[in-house]
Amino acid sequence: MRSIAADNDVRLSYLDPLTSWVPDGLTPGEDPDIKPYLDTTPDDFFRIAEALQVDRIHLIGSFPEGRYTLDELTGHYAALCDRAAENGLKCLIEAMPLWGLKTVDEVWTIVRDAGRKNSGIIFDTWHYVRGGRNDALLKEIPVGTFDTVQIADGPLVCPPGRSMKRDCLSYRVPIGQGEIPNLEILKILKDAGHIESVGPEIFSDALDKLEGDEIMSRLMPGFEALLEELARHEPL
Repeated sequence: MRSIAADNDVRLSYLDPLTSWVPDGLTPGEDPDIKPYLDTTPDDFFRIAEALQVDRIHLIGSFPEGRYTLDELTGHYAALCDRAAENGLKCLIEAMPLWGLKTVDEVWTIVRDAGRKNSGIIFDTWHYVRGGRNDALLKEIPVGTFDTVQIADGPLVCPPGRSMKRDCLSYRVPIGQGEIPNLEILKILKDAGHIESVGPEIFSDALDKLEGDEIMSRLMPGFEALLEELARHEPL
């Protein structure tokens, strides 16, 4: 994997996702297609991170809502940050409304109260809209907290008859072809000084059937057009 990345002038940076930063990180009855992606022990995760030579690890909360209090999650997160620091890794956390850690408000509370220097947040526009926006909070969070911004697109609400997990992992669309107000959100983030790194994150069964070059040809025009519009926006 490192050789493939190097051949394409890419440096691997993130390893995603670690769910076992809490003692019981999975939801009962988890989708059997998704469970293998989520079910990794911390020891295996750190071993893989070392082998891939990444410098960031990515945490999500795939446990059911209500299993842990925010104080408990803060303690578990702080402990994982300390272990990550011993390995020279930054420890990032992301809100996902698919499970029990749903909002930016929650992950910011955890990061703030943990108080670790190697902590931070992954921000995803799809999850932000689906989990419940709090634009005022984005203006209050300190600059440097958001490590990267992931841009996705799709419908504003989950279509009937489809689970939110399946909608997230199979039905995102190229940027500009959905209803997510990406430019509006990115302008708020830019005004607050939060955009240090940004990129598309499109999970799509339809795109998975295509060759890499064709996927790029479908994704990049909308992504680049969005960044061009954002560049014309002057922070307030």
